[in-house]
Amino acid sequence: MLREFDNETILAINEFERLTGTEVRDCILNDTIYFLVNTGKAALAIGKGGSAVREAETRLKRSIRIYEWDPNVENFIKNMIPSAQKITVNGDTATVVIPAKDKGIVIGKAGANIKAIKELLVRNSELKELRIL
Repeated sequence: MLREFDNETILAINEFERLTGTEVRDCILNDTIYFLVNTGKAALAIGKGGSAVREAETRLKRSIRIYEWDPNVENFIKNMIPSAQKITVNGDTATVVIPAKDKGIVIGKAGANIKAIKELLVRNSELKELRIL
């Protein structure tokens, strides 16, 4: 499915792809930039010792989070929420159990991380809802 991005997002995607040599599948631009890359490409996007992502953060003047897409929705969720202890998919709803100590990191400041994760899931899978327990 084709997405429409504003000019600022397109510029960020182009710069990230140029710096990392990785094709971006999807992007959400907020205070943090959330890039979704294809299966097996996260390591390339991060670079040796994190060098590529650090360079991109410097050039784009924002924090960056990189997630890896997977055609299997459980794997896709696990790629975005590595601390997930249990993932249950029922129809178009996924329920994810995470440890209490990790909830703040997963949710993010003012819910920014979880909002981006939910949006990427809805835009790139058959899911319509994500529940965190």
